[in-house]
Amino acid sequence: MDPALTVRAGRTAAMVMLLGGDGVATSPEGTRLVASLDLSSGLELAQIARRESPAAAQRIRLRKACIRAWMEEFAGIASPLANNIVVPGAGLAPLALDWCSQHVQARAIELDHENVSAKRSLIGLCADAAIANRIQCLDCDLRDIVATEQALRTGGWHSQESALWIIEGLSYYISHDQLVSLIRLALGGNRTNRVIMEFSGPRDALNPAARAETETYHQFIGKLLGGRDLTITDIDRVTRDSGARIERLVHPAMIEDQLGLERSFQGSADSSMRIALLAPLSA
Repeated sequence: MDPALTVRAGRTAAMVMLLGGDGVATSPEGTRLVASLDLSSGLELAQIARRESPAAAQRIRLRKACIRAWMEEFAGIASPLANNIVVPGAGLAPLALDWCSQHVQARAIELDHENVSAKRSLIGLCADAAIANRIQCLDCDLRDIVATEQALRTGGWHSQESALWIIEGLSYYISHDQLVSLIRLALGGNRTNRVIMEFSGPRDALNPAARAETETYHQFIGKLLGGRDLTITDIDRVTRDSGARIERLVHPAMIEDQLGLERSFQGSADSSMRIALLAPLSA
């Protein structure tokens, strides 16, 4: 099945996919989707990122590997969470397509405000109907929590059903209050719900080289988007304000250790990237 549609990815999305390389997609369907994207807008940014932040590509590969490993853990214990995935800020990434291709009972909802109809068309071209029909691509502004909830309900989402939310590459671009509202929505309907969230933590405890690299890289991306820097997430404040608790919290060195990967990071001071598994406070 060869897609007859090519979609041009935005500069930062294209950069992430270029840096992620073969680790971006894990299924034939997801690979076809990525292959159908025009990533030329990200070539210069990826080159700059490799020069200014040599660890950027490894961080992207690690975050994707960790998220998938945690998702597979839920699938391995036959948790209902593995069959109901919500991906805010999904963009053109193949995560939901990969997952639904590899898990025949799974369904997914993607939420975003750009390229939504194009993504929907690509999924239909890259996967059989039995897979594509289990993926919803909904158009909404995630900064508006009322509109987001309305879009979800219109798309058939039911708050009381167990769901696993994947927040990857989004926390950098929205405010604290917007992130809190999204997590509160994700966890509020069912006590079994979970959120896997990737974010950038404080830089104070980083070693000098990692801090300088992180600040340069994040400020570079921020300026491209019209701002000065990417958002730093205070995870303790986020959980307190959203009524959530942390079940797991890892940094790149821990991910490498847990997944048995070759070490590029030695400890928490080497990177501000973190991935958390969040649960309702009362769960």
